[in-house]
Amino acid sequence: IKKGSVKGDAGGDVKIGFSSIFWNTAWTQGQAPTTLGILCDPKNPALKEFPTQYHSNWQWWDAMSHSNAIDLDAVDKNLKPIVRVIDDWYKAKPLGLVFECKVGKGKLLFSGIDLISDSETRPEAKQLLQSLTSYMAGNEFHPTTEVAANKIEDLFKTDKLK
Repeated sequence: IKKGSVKGDAGGDVKIGFSSIFWNTAWTQGQAPTTLGILCDPKNPALKEFPTQYHSNWQWWDAMSHSNAIDLDAVDKNLKPIVRVIDDWYKAKPLGLVFECKVGKGKLLFSGIDLISDSETRPEAKQLLQSLTSYMAGNEFHPTTEVAANKIEDLFKTDKLK
């Protein structure tokens, strides 16, 4: 999804960035960034075609520069993200960049990262999109957490749905 599409109370107010917080957000009055990088399982089949370690590294710079954090509690407290954003210690919200779930009779892989805009000049985004779409097309895509469709809709700013 495009950066800036997520409601503030659903994670859109999180000032995500590649670099970590300088000192802490309490002392810097919430100066960006307010996050501490990402965590993921490099063995997760969704990341099979995207080279990564379990933590932020340079291939994540583009993704984090074009992303919305998602407050996972706004969706479902049982969600385990494929890519987790580490919030600062002061708020410690459960945040994600990529997660999967069942919605109705379907399956959804949700990315808070804009993987489409200017993809020809963003090889990392192109490769991450390739990895995620291959995963969804394969036989390992079996989300277990059920989420109501309105919970997904409620993530978006109303003007971004038009």
